[in-house]
Amino acid sequence: MNEAIKILVTYVIAMSIINLIRMTLYLIGSDVYAIKRLKAEKTYRRKYYRPTVSLVVPAHNEASIIEKTLEYLSRLDYPKSKLQIIIANDGSTDGTSKIVQKFIKARKDEINMTLFGQRNGGKANVLNNAIRRKATGTLVMCLDADSLIAPDAIKKAVEYFRDKRIVGIASNVNILDNGTILGLAQRFEYLISYHMKKAQTVYNIEYIIGGIGSMFRRKMLEKVEYYDTNTMTEDIDLTMKIIAQGNKQHRIAYASDCITYTEAVPSLKSLIAQRFRWKYGRMQTFYKNYKLFFARDSVYSKGLTWLMLPYSLLLEVLFIIEPLIVTLIIFTSIYYHSPTTILVALTVISTYILINVWSSAHLSIKDKLRLSFFAPSMYIVMYLMSLVEYIALVQAIVKLPNLANSISGKRTTWTSPERSGAANNLAMQKG
Repeated sequence: MNEAIKILVTYVIAMSIINLIRMTLYLIGSDVYAIKRLKAEKTYRRKYYRPTVSLVVPAHNEASIIEKTLEYLSRLDYPKSKLQIIIANDGSTDGTSKIVQKFIKARKDEINMTLFGQRNGGKANVLNNAIRRKATGTLVMCLDADSLIAPDAIKKAVEYFRDKRIVGIASNVNILDNGTILGLAQRFEYLISYHMKKAQTVYNIEYIIGGIGSMFRRKMLEKVEYYDTNTMTEDIDLTMKIIAQGNKQHRIAYASDCITYTEAVPSLKSLIAQRFRWKYGRMQTFYKNYKLFFARDSVYSKGLTWLMLPYSLLLEVLFIIEPLIVTLIIFTSIYYHSPTTILVALTVISTYILINVWSSAHLSIKDKLRLSFFAPSMYIVMYLMSLVEYIALVQAIVKLPNLANSISGKRTTWTSPERSGAANNLAMQKG
């Protein structure tokens, strides 16, 4: 028994050291990212750059939220002649199409917006068809129908494509406040994870461009033959297809100043379903791109193929014993009448959260102060998120034997997620 405890304690200490190193590297990388962006802005400040952009919004039964999304799209600060907005309706049965048509008719003199419709075929399928048949821009941006976009987001996003190596960018996705603990936890989670993307861009180890506010060179989409339709996470799948072309020559980046907003998942049941889709979809993508792991080809950065991808998979494996680790920490704290371990962890995590909050340029001082107040409590609340992730991981592991068969089909479809209505209550924000 004592030997088992010693092994677990050694494991906890080792993982703590690794995580401290990881957090430090991320913080350093984030600072380097900021310096590089300032340098880029200074270099291109007086050089006008407005390439043509096609913004595609896939929608399936989004009548409750689509009008607010359209309203935000109408406020975009980008030349009308250079911006094409396509609402891709994937067989909605709830009046989504009528709402879009009414909006287009009322704003036809203000905005270049068209409606593309088809029978229900899935998100990836409708994106592919809308891009192939309607999109004319040299750059293509995708935005979920339940998500909102800052007025200057496209103007900010295109700046990254001045670098000819950049073929895709991820936007800075922010969770809308819905007044719940679960919503607040997701807001902190997104804030921290997206801040890490700054460092991942610097180290060229990024492998996920999330669907919300993602932008790509049209030529690259054509080269990789658009989105695959046989996985649960078409955005990760597309990113990996692009990386497979060589992530040294074809780079993806995080655009921290391209701000988008999305609703928090309002219930535990829906959140577990979302995280299962993310985990299992990533497993599908890893399975399809297994040759990228430990790849020796010079077109790939070793940081991606030898570190980031294997480490991402290893974390999921180690997460299986997370309940045992948490139990050990609580047990040792109680048994030895010493809260030191928990207090140290609370201090480190709270400090890391505060650094992320105060280094986020897009947040107002009022918002930063409010989030700082909640930062210490997030150490406890994040265990709720860990529970959600753990349940989703177990569900994904149960379905692992069917992994190969799960990608043998040609198409996956979608269902409308649960909405909190937070977007409808949001006043117009500046990017």
